[in-house]
Amino acid sequence: MKKSLIAAALALAFAWTAAAELRIATVDLDKVFQSHPKTQKAEEGLKAAEVRIKADMEKMAGEAKALQDEAQKLKEAANTPMLSETARMQKKLEAEDKLTELQELQLRIRRTQETRLKQLRDQLMKTRQGIVDELMAAVKAFAQEEGYAMIFDVSGLTMNAVPLAVYADEELDVTAAIVERIGGKLPGEAKQE
Repeated sequence: MKKSLIAAALALAFAWTAAAELRIATVDLDKVFQSHPKTQKAEEGLKAAEVRIKADMEKMAGEAKALQDEAQKLKEAANTPMLSETARMQKKLEAEDKLTELQELQLRIRRTQETRLKQLRDQLMKTRQGIVDELMAAVKAFAQEEGYAMIFDVSGLTMNAVPLAVYADEELDVTAAIVERIGGKLPGEAKQE
């Protein structure tokens, strides 16, 4: 279906530009996305958030371990023959309370982790969509200013897992110009200070 849409778009473009020269270009939007300063900033923010979540989870796991140790000590104390029957029952009840507290904490840990990971995924998707929207606007503006009738993204695959552009002359590639337009740096470019 995607191929027929492309064919229809090309036919329409040819008909629309009957006497004019049809200017077509290609762009690797994956490279442009990875080169965008906001993408790099978002990745840094994501890594920092992951570190915070991991630290919080480790802290909660430490609390759980302490509760488990307390419960174990109380359980062992409940089995001490030197204590009276009342004292042993009291220790046994305290151990059961600690185990209940431990189970509640473990549930809270799981829920907290799930919630934070969901928030992180949602934030990531929102950030990515904002960057993609900005890139699409930049490509559109570039095409209009430079007189291109079409710009094809060569980074993705069709539904049949084949490249959208089977062949494109390297001279048609405007990736570097788009990256420059958004203020990014292609991988391997020297950083300018």
